[in-house]
Amino acid sequence: MRSLNFILCALLLPASAFSFLAPPSRFGRPVSRLFESPVEVIENPGTLTLLGAGPGDPNLLTLKALSLLSDPSTLVVSDRLVSQPILDLVAGNLLIANKNPGCADLAQNEIYNWCMASLSLGKNVIRLKIGDPFIFGRGGEEVLYFRERGIDPVVVPGISASLAAPLLGGVPLTHRGVSNQIVICTGYGREGTSPDLIRYHPEQTVVFLMAIGRLRSLSQRLMEMAGYPGDTEVGIVEKAGCEDQRTLRGNLNNIADLAEEYEIVPPSTIVVGGVCAVLESGMLEKKDGLKGLDGTLVDLAESKSVEILKGEVERLKEELAEKEARLEEMK
Repeated sequence: MRSLNFILCALLLPASAFSFLAPPSRFGRPVSRLFESPVEVIENPGTLTLLGAGPGDPNLLTLKALSLLSDPSTLVVSDRLVSQPILDLVAGNLLIANKNPGCADLAQNEIYNWCMASLSLGKNVIRLKIGDPFIFGRGGEEVLYFRERGIDPVVVPGISASLAAPLLGGVPLTHRGVSNQIVICTGYGREGTSPDLIRYHPEQTVVFLMAIGRLRSLSQRLMEMAGYPGDTEVGIVEKAGCEDQRTLRGNLNNIADLAEEYEIVPPSTIVVGGVCAVLESGMLEKKDGLKGLDGTLVDLAESKSVEILKGEVERLKEELAEKEARLEEMK
Protein backbone atom coordinates (compact mmCIF):
# COMPACT_ATOMS: atom_id res chain seq x y z
CA MET A 1 0.00 0.00 0.00
CA ARG A 2 2.83 2.38 0.82
CA SER A 3 4.38 1.65 -2.55
CA LEU A 4 1.07 2.36 -4.28
CA ASN A 5 0.67 5.65 -2.42
CA PHE A 6 4.18 6.69 -3.40
CA ILE A 7 3.48 5.95 -7.06
CA LEU A 8 0.20 7.89 -6.99
CA CYS A 9 1.88 10.88 -5.32
CA ALA A 10 4.72 10.72 -7.81
CA LEU A 11 2.31 10.84 -10.72
CA LEU A 12 0.65 13.94 -9.31
CA LEU A 13 3.90 15.84 -8.86
CA PRO A 14 5.30 18.06 -11.65
CA ALA A 15 8.23 16.77 -13.64
CA SER A 16 10.44 19.49 -12.14
CA ALA A 17 10.18 17.75 -8.76
CA PHE A 18 12.32 14.92 -10.15
CA SER A 19 15.05 17.06 -11.68
CA PHE A 20 17.50 15.64 -9.15
CA LEU A 21 17.33 12.35 -11.07
CA ALA A 22 18.77 13.96 -14.19
CA PRO A 23 22.54 14.36 -14.51
CA PRO A 24 23.73 17.98 -14.48
CA SER A 25 25.17 19.48 -17.64
CA ARG A 26 28.27 21.64 -17.76
CA PHE A 27 25.96 24.67 -17.77
CA GLY A 28 24.51 23.71 -14.38
CA ARG A 29 21.15 22.55 -15.78
CA PRO A 30 19.86 18.98 -16.26
CA VAL A 31 20.53 17.66 -19.75
CA SER A 32 17.23 15.77 -19.59
CA ARG A 33 14.17 15.76 -17.34
CA LEU A 34 11.88 12.93 -16.30
CA PHE A 35 8.52 12.79 -18.12
CA GLU A 36 9.56 15.36 -20.77
CA SER A 37 9.20 14.28 -24.38
CA PRO A 38 12.62 13.61 -25.95
CA VAL A 39 14.02 15.99 -28.54
CA GLU A 40 13.97 14.51 -32.02
CA VAL A 41 17.50 14.34 -33.41
CA ILE A 42 17.91 14.15 -37.19
CA GLU A 43 20.50 11.53 -38.14
CA ASN A 44 21.41 12.66 -41.67
CA PRO A 45 20.13 16.22 -42.00
CA GLY A 46 20.62 18.68 -44.79
CA THR A 47 22.59 21.86 -44.25
CA LEU A 48 21.36 24.96 -42.46
CA THR A 49 22.76 28.48 -42.91
CA LEU A 50 21.85 31.49 -40.78
CA LEU A 51 22.28 34.34 -43.22
CA GLY A 52 22.31 38.07 -42.48
CA ALA A 53 20.45 40.14 -45.09
CA GLY A 54 21.68 43.54 -43.93
CA PRO A 55 19.39 46.57 -43.58
CA GLY A 56 17.61 46.26 -46.96
CA ASP A 57 19.80 47.39 -49.84
CA PRO A 58 20.88 44.42 -52.04
CA ASN A 59 24.19 46.19 -52.65
CA LEU A 60 24.97 45.76 -48.95
CA LEU A 61 24.73 41.96 -49.13
CA THR A 62 28.00 40.10 -48.82
CA LEU A 63 29.21 38.20 -51.90
CA LYS A 64 28.71 34.96 -49.95
CA ALA A 65 25.11 35.93 -49.20
CA LEU A 66 24.44 36.67 -52.86
CA SER A 67 25.94 33.34 -53.90
CA LEU A 68 23.81 31.41 -51.39
CA LEU A 69 20.56 33.16 -52.36
CA SER A 70 21.28 32.42 -56.02
CA ASP A 71 21.27 28.65 -55.45
CA PRO A 72 17.99 27.22 -56.90
CA SER A 73 18.26 24.04 -54.80
CA THR A 74 17.74 25.76 -51.44
CA LEU A 75 14.73 26.59 -49.32
CA VAL A 76 14.91 30.15 -47.97
CA VAL A 77 12.97 30.80 -44.74
CA SER A 78 12.85 34.58 -44.35
CA ASP A 79 11.91 37.13 -41.74
CA ARG A 80 8.93 39.31 -42.62
CA LEU A 81 10.93 42.57 -42.70
CA VAL A 82 13.58 41.49 -45.23
CA SER A 83 13.22 43.92 -48.15
CA GLN A 84 11.53 42.90 -51.39
CA PRO A 85 14.59 43.64 -53.60
CA ILE A 86 16.55 41.09 -51.56
CA LEU A 87 13.72 38.54 -51.66
CA ASP A 88 13.65 38.99 -55.45
CA LEU A 89 17.18 37.52 -55.54
CA VAL A 90 16.05 34.18 -54.10
CA ALA A 91 16.37 31.54 -56.81
CA GLY A 92 14.95 28.61 -54.82
CA ASN A 93 11.77 28.18 -52.80
CA LEU A 94 10.83 30.97 -50.39
CA LEU A 95 8.76 30.96 -47.20
CA ILE A 96 8.16 34.18 -45.22
CA ALA A 97 7.35 34.14 -41.51
CA ASN A 98 4.50 36.32 -40.31
CA LYS A 99 6.35 37.83 -37.32
CA ASN A 100 3.89 40.59 -36.57
CA PRO A 101 3.79 42.07 -33.05
CA GLY A 102 1.92 39.72 -30.75
CA CYS A 103 2.53 36.55 -32.72
CA ALA A 104 6.34 36.35 -32.71
CA ASP A 105 6.46 33.10 -30.72
CA LEU A 106 3.94 31.38 -33.01
CA ALA A 107 5.90 32.55 -36.06
CA GLN A 108 9.16 31.31 -34.53
CA ASN A 109 7.67 27.84 -34.03
CA GLU A 110 6.45 27.94 -37.62
CA ILE A 111 10.01 28.76 -38.74
CA TYR A 112 11.40 25.84 -36.75
CA ASN A 113 8.82 23.46 -38.23
CA TRP A 114 9.54 24.59 -41.81
CA CYS A 115 13.28 24.21 -41.34
CA MET A 116 13.10 20.84 -39.57
CA ALA A 117 10.76 19.39 -42.19
CA SER A 118 13.16 20.24 -45.02
CA LEU A 119 16.32 19.35 -43.09
CA SER A 120 14.90 15.91 -42.26
CA LEU A 121 14.62 15.31 -46.01
CA GLY A 122 18.28 16.20 -46.50
CA LYS A 123 17.53 19.60 -48.06
CA ASN A 124 19.69 22.72 -47.83
CA VAL A 125 17.97 25.48 -45.89
CA ILE A 126 18.83 29.17 -45.59
CA ARG A 127 17.43 31.00 -42.58
CA LEU A 128 17.40 34.59 -43.87
CA LYS A 129 17.39 37.22 -41.13
CA ILE A 130 17.27 41.01 -41.44
CA GLY A 131 20.47 42.80 -40.41
CA ASP A 132 22.92 40.53 -38.62
CA PRO A 133 21.62 37.22 -37.18
CA PHE A 134 23.16 37.81 -33.75
CA ILE A 135 22.21 41.47 -33.15
CA PHE A 136 18.77 41.09 -31.52
CA GLY A 137 17.84 38.58 -34.20
CA ARG A 138 17.41 35.50 -31.96
CA GLY A 139 20.23 33.95 -33.95
CA GLY A 140 21.88 32.48 -30.87
CA GLU A 141 18.60 30.91 -29.78
CA GLU A 142 18.15 29.33 -33.20
CA VAL A 143 21.69 27.93 -33.19
CA LEU A 144 21.07 26.28 -29.80
CA TYR A 145 17.69 24.94 -30.92
CA PHE A 146 19.09 23.26 -34.03
CA ARG A 147 22.26 22.00 -32.31
CA GLU A 148 20.06 20.18 -29.80
CA ARG A 149 18.53 18.37 -32.77
CA GLY A 150 21.81 17.33 -34.35
CA ILE A 151 22.25 20.26 -36.75
CA ASP A 152 25.12 22.73 -36.45
CA PRO A 153 24.20 25.82 -38.51
CA VAL A 154 26.72 27.80 -40.53
CA VAL A 155 26.46 31.51 -39.69
CA VAL A 156 27.07 34.16 -42.38
CA PRO A 157 27.28 37.67 -40.91
CA GLY A 158 25.25 40.57 -42.27
CA ILE A 159 25.58 44.31 -41.87
CA SER A 160 23.55 45.26 -38.80
CA ALA A 161 21.00 48.05 -39.16
CA SER A 162 22.28 49.37 -35.83
CA LEU A 163 25.45 50.48 -37.64
CA ALA A 164 24.33 50.90 -41.26
CA ALA A 165 20.97 52.67 -40.86
CA PRO A 166 22.32 55.73 -39.01
CA LEU A 167 25.07 56.10 -41.61
CA LEU A 168 22.57 55.87 -44.47
CA GLY A 169 20.44 58.49 -42.69
CA GLY A 170 23.31 60.94 -42.31
CA VAL A 171 23.92 60.26 -38.61
CA PRO A 172 27.49 59.39 -37.50
CA LEU A 173 27.35 57.18 -34.41
CA THR A 174 30.58 58.68 -33.07
CA HIS A 175 32.00 62.14 -33.60
CA ARG A 176 34.95 63.78 -31.91
CA GLY A 177 33.78 66.04 -29.11
CA VAL A 178 30.17 64.78 -29.38
CA SER A 179 30.10 61.02 -28.80
CA ASN A 180 32.76 58.50 -27.89
CA GLN A 181 30.62 55.47 -27.01
CA ILE A 182 27.72 53.51 -28.49
CA VAL A 183 25.03 51.47 -26.73
CA ILE A 184 22.77 49.17 -28.80
CA CYS A 185 19.39 48.17 -27.32
CA THR A 186 16.15 46.53 -28.36
CA GLY A 187 12.70 47.95 -27.81
CA TYR A 188 11.15 44.52 -27.30
CA GLY A 189 13.28 42.90 -24.63
CA ARG A 190 11.90 41.86 -21.27
CA GLU A 191 9.49 44.53 -20.07
CA GLY A 192 10.09 46.46 -23.30
CA THR A 193 13.26 48.40 -22.67
CA SER A 194 15.35 49.22 -19.63
CA PRO A 195 16.54 52.82 -20.06
CA ASP A 196 17.36 52.93 -16.34
CA LEU A 197 20.37 50.76 -17.25
CA ILE A 198 21.67 53.30 -19.81
CA ARG A 199 21.94 56.44 -17.71
CA TYR A 200 22.35 59.67 -19.62
CA HIS A 201 25.85 60.68 -20.63
CA PRO A 202 26.40 63.68 -22.91
CA GLU A 203 28.99 61.83 -25.02
CA GLN A 204 26.95 58.64 -25.51
CA THR A 205 24.95 57.48 -28.53
CA VAL A 206 22.11 54.99 -27.98
CA VAL A 207 20.70 52.96 -30.88
CA PHE A 208 17.34 51.20 -30.52
CA LEU A 209 16.26 48.38 -32.84
CA MET A 210 12.67 47.13 -33.10
CA ALA A 211 11.42 49.95 -30.90
CA ILE A 212 9.24 52.12 -33.13
CA GLY A 213 6.03 50.64 -31.68
CA ARG A 214 7.06 51.79 -28.21
CA LEU A 215 8.59 55.11 -29.13
CA ARG A 216 6.37 57.25 -26.90
CA SER A 217 6.87 55.19 -23.74
CA LEU A 218 10.55 54.77 -24.57
CA SER A 219 11.04 58.54 -24.83
CA GLN A 220 9.24 59.11 -21.54
CA ARG A 221 11.25 56.46 -19.74
CA LEU A 222 14.54 57.83 -21.03
CA MET A 223 13.65 61.24 -19.60
CA GLU A 224 12.05 60.05 -16.36
CA MET A 225 14.21 57.04 -15.49
CA ALA A 226 17.55 57.61 -17.21
CA GLY A 227 17.97 61.36 -16.78
CA TYR A 228 17.87 62.35 -20.45
CA PRO A 229 17.05 66.04 -21.11
CA GLY A 230 13.90 66.56 -23.17
CA ASP A 231 15.83 68.41 -25.89
CA THR A 232 18.16 65.45 -26.52
CA GLU A 233 18.34 64.93 -30.29
CA VAL A 234 16.66 61.88 -31.81
CA GLY A 235 16.90 60.51 -35.35
CA ILE A 236 14.78 57.76 -36.92
CA VAL A 237 15.86 56.04 -40.11
CA GLU A 238 12.97 54.15 -41.70
CA LYS A 239 13.60 51.36 -44.25
CA ALA A 240 17.32 52.07 -44.40
CA GLY A 241 18.88 51.53 -47.81
CA CYS A 242 15.55 51.01 -49.59
CA GLU A 243 14.05 53.25 -52.25
CA ASP A 244 11.50 54.63 -49.82
CA GLN A 245 13.97 55.33 -47.00
CA ARG A 246 13.06 58.31 -44.80
CA THR A 247 14.93 60.06 -42.01
CA LEU A 248 13.06 61.91 -39.28
CA ARG A 249 14.78 64.23 -36.81
CA GLY A 250 13.42 65.62 -33.56
CA ASN A 251 14.04 65.40 -29.82
CA LEU A 252 12.74 63.31 -26.94
CA ASN A 253 9.94 65.80 -26.28
CA ASN A 254 8.43 65.68 -29.76
CA ILE A 255 9.76 62.65 -31.65
CA ALA A 256 6.73 60.45 -30.85
CA ASP A 257 4.34 63.10 -32.20
CA LEU A 258 6.46 63.54 -35.33
CA ALA A 259 6.62 59.78 -35.91
CA GLU A 260 2.82 59.55 -35.68
CA GLU A 261 2.33 62.54 -37.97
CA TYR A 262 4.53 61.09 -40.69
CA GLU A 263 3.38 57.48 -40.06
CA ILE A 264 6.83 56.01 -39.48
CA VAL A 265 6.71 52.19 -39.69
CA PRO A 266 9.08 49.23 -39.15
CA PRO A 267 11.80 48.48 -39.91
CA SER A 268 13.09 51.67 -38.33
CA THR A 269 16.26 52.40 -36.37
CA ILE A 270 16.15 55.00 -33.59
CA VAL A 271 19.25 56.96 -32.64
CA VAL A 272 19.38 59.06 -29.46
CA GLY A 273 22.18 61.56 -28.82
CA GLY A 274 23.93 64.69 -30.01
CA VAL A 275 25.30 62.95 -33.12
CA CYS A 276 21.86 63.28 -34.73
CA ALA A 277 22.50 66.99 -35.29
CA VAL A 278 26.19 66.85 -36.26
CA LEU A 279 25.68 66.83 -40.04
CA GLU A 280 22.42 68.81 -40.19
CA SER A 281 24.09 72.10 -41.12
CA GLY A 282 25.61 70.59 -44.25
CA MET A 283 22.53 68.69 -45.44
CA LEU A 284 21.35 69.23 -49.00
CA GLU A 285 17.72 70.15 -49.62
CA LYS A 286 15.68 66.99 -50.09
CA LYS A 287 13.16 66.49 -52.84
CA ASP A 288 10.00 66.32 -50.69
CA GLY A 289 10.64 69.35 -48.49
CA LEU A 290 8.37 68.18 -45.66
CA LYS A 291 8.82 69.96 -42.31
CA GLY A 292 8.48 68.45 -38.84
CA LEU A 293 6.72 70.21 -35.97
CA ASP A 294 9.96 71.77 -34.81
CA GLY A 295 11.24 72.67 -38.28
CA THR A 296 13.35 69.57 -38.82
CA LEU A 297 13.32 67.88 -42.19
CA VAL A 298 11.75 64.54 -43.00
CA ASP A 299 13.94 63.54 -45.91
CA LEU A 300 13.67 60.79 -48.48
CA ALA A 301 17.02 59.22 -49.30
CA GLU A 302 18.35 59.62 -52.80
CA SER A 303 18.81 56.03 -53.91
CA LYS A 304 19.12 54.01 -57.09
CA SER A 305 16.14 52.37 -58.74
CA VAL A 306 15.40 48.70 -58.28
CA GLU A 307 16.22 48.11 -61.94
CA ILE A 308 19.72 49.53 -61.50
CA LEU A 309 20.22 47.46 -58.36
CA LYS A 310 19.16 44.31 -60.18
CA GLY A 311 21.49 45.19 -63.04
CA GLU A 312 24.42 45.53 -60.66
CA VAL A 313 23.51 42.23 -59.00
CA GLU A 314 23.44 40.52 -62.41
CA ARG A 315 26.83 42.02 -63.20
CA LEU A 316 28.24 40.62 -59.95
CA LYS A 317 26.80 37.21 -60.79
CA GLU A 318 28.48 37.30 -64.19
CA GLU A 319 31.80 38.27 -62.65
CA LEU A 320 31.54 35.40 -60.15
CA ALA A 321 30.68 32.96 -62.95
CA GLU A 322 33.70 34.13 -64.98
CA LYS A 323 36.02 33.69 -61.97
CA GLU A 324 34.65 30.21 -61.31
CA ALA A 325 35.17 29.29 -64.97
CA ARG A 326 38.79 30.51 -64.84
CA LEU A 327 39.40 28.44 -61.70
CA GLU A 328 38.01 25.36 -63.44
CA GLU A 329 40.34 25.94 -66.40
CA MET A 330 43.34 26.20 -64.07
CA LYS A 331 42.60 22.84 -62.43
